[in-house]
Amino acid sequence: MEVTTHPQSTGGSRIGVEIGGTFTDMVWLREDGVLQTGKTPSTPQAIHEAVFNVIGESGANVSALSQITHGSTVATNALITRRGAKVALLTTRGFRDVLVIGRGERDHDIYSMQYRRSPPLIRRSMIREIDERVGPDGEIVKAIDLTAAWAVIQGLLDEGVDGIAVSLLHAYRNPEHERAIAEMIRERAPGVAVSASYEVSPEFREYERSVTTVVNSFVGPVVENYIGKLDKGLRQKGYDGVLHIMQSNGGVMPASAAGSNAVRMLLSGPAAGVRAAIWFARRNGIENIITLDMGGTSTDVALAPNLVPGTVAELTIDGLPVRTASVDMETIGAGGGSIASVDRGGFLTVGPESAGARPGPACYGHGGNRPTVTDAQLVTGLLRADRFFGGKMTLDMDAAMAALATIDLPVSAEQKADSILRLVNSNMASAVRLVSTGRGIDPRTFTMVAFGGGGPLHGAMVAEEIGIREVLVPWSPGLASAFGLLIADTIIDASSSDLHTLCDATLDFARIERLREMAGDVAASSGLAGEEFEIIVGLDMRYASQAFELTIWTAGEPLDATKLRQLFEDEHRLRYGYARGSLDVEVVAYRLRLYKAGADGVTTPVPEAAASSAGSDMIDVQLGGKRHQAQFALRRNIAVGGKVSGPAILAEPTSTVVVPAGWEAECLPSGDLLLRDKR
Repeated sequence: MEVTTHPQSTGGSRIGVEIGGTFTDMVWLREDGVLQTGKTPSTPQAIHEAVFNVIGESGANVSALSQITHGSTVATNALITRRGAKVALLTTRGFRDVLVIGRGERDHDIYSMQYRRSPPLIRRSMIREIDERVGPDGEIVKAIDLTAAWAVIQGLLDEGVDGIAVSLLHAYRNPEHERAIAEMIRERAPGVAVSASYEVSPEFREYERSVTTVVNSFVGPVVENYIGKLDKGLRQKGYDGVLHIMQSNGGVMPASAAGSNAVRMLLSGPAAGVRAAIWFARRNGIENIITLDMGGTSTDVALAPNLVPGTVAELTIDGLPVRTASVDMETIGAGGGSIASVDRGGFLTVGPESAGARPGPACYGHGGNRPTVTDAQLVTGLLRADRFFGGKMTLDMDAAMAALATIDLPVSAEQKADSILRLVNSNMASAVRLVSTGRGIDPRTFTMVAFGGGGPLHGAMVAEEIGIREVLVPWSPGLASAFGLLIADTIIDASSSDLHTLCDATLDFARIERLREMAGDVAASSGLAGEEFEIIVGLDMRYASQAFELTIWTAGEPLDATKLRQLFEDEHRLRYGYARGSLDVEVVAYRLRLYKAGADGVTTPVPEAAASSAGSDMIDVQLGGKRHQAQFALRRNIAVGGKVSGPAILAEPTSTVVVPAGWEAECLPSGDLLLRDKR
């Protein structure tokens, strides 16, 4: 645990805590202005226990905290592992197979000769039909018989379902039938979680809307159970404030809303990391960034030109399209715990399978015997066995070597380890290209912000492969996501589908007002009544006959069809390289966001010259297939203005910074490190 004494003005004592696949991280802003950090192994068998552990180790008085903000991968893990609740789906008669039919295109592995579609979350036998019909314009074609509907529902209850998803045809136009069914279930079977599409995803496209509703129902009970235990435990310890949960869109919501909106938590932790990266870049005067967040199980990459991250209305997770507002990012299975192996073709692969927190990498000494990225980092010398986790944990070199010996390749353990790291760097570079050059943006004009436990170790090597010449490593990079939770914004999103041609006469201001009322109701029910929010309006637009759309956000300016078209065509040209001025532009959906900036005035400590600042060791490392003599130093001993030329290894409690040959690290006035390619 690292304690930093840096008095500052605070809005009360508050904590940000994030659960990752391997470690649980905490940043605590105490009432006296001291920033205190904590890191402890995650507890997969009882996830919430890690939160209590890390707070308890810090000595924080929970009853004195004014705010706790939390992020985790619980919802994502439940979805990817298919370990969610037992759920059923109610749909309109004749549409029972909507989840099975899906879309015609492949969702992944487009070149595979043995392609298999991702199976639906629920079996066909758990999809039941309701004899009702709403037309495409919202008219009632066939009224619902609630008595008959209840008989169908009772059959599902008899099978012991934990949750029921309701997705009826055209409910985004007229939710009357869905609302009646949802209210009936909640009244007669209060122990069953209900997800209705008009509440979860009131947008057109039957398949995506149904999948999103089912996903919410599938992970909802898991999230509600976990958040419930966490909230209860905090209350028992004296906490009487609101427990905030990070959403995929980069804003927080109260824990009371998490269960019914679990689908909004799918990128909870990574979104907090992007928020932190933007904060660190802004304070250093950096305008355009690419974030590289490498944790224990995965790496997340995002683009933020002008410090504004992209947003998407749909995620694809495990082959399932989920309609929920999210920070736009690419995720790959490349983390410290990612397992290396040789495939049937004799090629080395890394990930997406991970050793997780238990047993973890072989060098942790917890019984793991399969080679991981962390084992490779240790064997190449990039990690010091006696300096891991701030010296609180000693790594086992013999165990790492034994694990690497299981890789059936005719080279030394050191060469295997180096190959693992080079492959991981290549995979991460590909992810960076997807969010940059893949969208018409030159990454060489951006600064990379590297954080997470592994980001600073790989950041400069990944940047070098792409041509990026600057890498910012923030204060306590291994805790960046937890810091992002500490300063998180409040965001409430509402959306509604409406297809029409873009012109001043068709802009639906009444719909925007209804969305404002909907978002306001959510704010009020979340205990945020009376808060001042900025209102941001977005429109999903496309050219006529296109099957995809772009979300164009506007803030602080009146909606005007000419201006909206210009914004759309500018974005279309940026994304796809062209614009078609002769084609009509269609509006597909309206979006409204209530935004309230998070806590400001937080500062991090700046290192001062230490008595031992001149002391450093020379160690033998392997980088890029070559052996090097590298300087080893503690990051805390690099004072403001201090510079270290590569090759160098800079250790700190939450991460390790690798400075390759030809690069230089400088401690900025903020205390953050800026790595520059000096060649």
